Amino acid sequence: MNNAHNDAIDLLKVLKVFTLVYELGNFSAAARVLSITPGAVSKQIGSLEDTLGCRLFQRTTRHLSITEEGHRLYALIQQPAQQIEDAIATLSSDEGRPKGTVKISLPIAFSRTVILPSLVRFRERYPEITLDLHFENRHVDLISEGFDCAIGQQHETESSIIARRLAPLTLILCASPAYLKRHGKVASLEHLEQHQLIVFRSPTTGRVETWKLREQGKEHVIQPRSRLIVTDTEAQAELASTGCGITLIGAHHAYPLIASGKLKQVLVHLSARRSDICIYYPARKNLPRRVSAFVEFVIDEVRKNDIVRHVEGLTPNP
Repeated sequence: MNNAHNDAIDLLKVLKVFTLVYELGNFSAAARVLSITPGAVSKQIGSLEDTLGCRLFQRTTRHLSITEEGHRLYALIQQPAQQIEDAIATLSSDEGRPKGTVKISLPIAFSRTVILPSLVRFRERYPEITLDLHFENRHVDLISEGFDCAIGQQHETESSIIARRLAPLTLILCASPAYLKRHGKVASLEHLEQHQLIVFRSPTTGRVETWKLREQGKEHVIQPRSRLIVTDTEAQAELASTGCGITLIGAHHAYPLIASGKLKQVLVHLSARRSDICIYYPARKNLPRRVSAFVEFVIDEVRKNDIVRHVEGLTPNP
């Protein structure tokens, strides 16, 4: 009986390895997700091929291609294998509190002001869950990079991904009181272009971001000219706080600095709107309890957050 049980568990593990190799296209990427060596991946795939009596992948030193049998096997087992794995993860934690590791990608500024202050309560509620937090301002691929969930701007999602809205991403114009004292009040949008500006260059595209400022349904498009260009929003806010110029930053990032007196909002009737900040995760029927616990906690905490509620109140209709 024990041998039959172990054989079933081993087969499930091997099928997971096969699925990852199929989706990622090579042994090394699958090995990184599973935290094993490429040699171990190759050995398990070879074992599966021996069991089935057919080739699933054609291998050369530089290329891996999927055979017809490999395509057929993936189509047959993809969803059932995932459902079984999720069911086991769910049932194994039913007798006690959720446990295990949740690997999460988070944006830096939003997390610092909105997410991190609440995590002490999560740790108290779920002491057996390990949070593996990765801070990066980019859209991650959950499956290929091995993340359980991620927080970031909403993108076009596939049917295999669920994205749930957390907060609007509204940007406002800010400068330090010292800068405004030296250079004078910003009286109008036209006057803005005469000031020293701090602008953001996307690390992904390499382009300086255009300012699309909205005012009562009307949009003003500005290509800001500046001698101070940054690729990090933390640096952008810090430079504005020290009096280097006017910048356009997320309201959730700006409000704590405004409250502390380090920044002051200028041209308060203007703001920019980007795609919403969401939490997204794989669309599985049985999401592991450790993941669903984190997702629901974050949604509840963000909904109650004073900064987010303030931003919701000022966000114009797109």
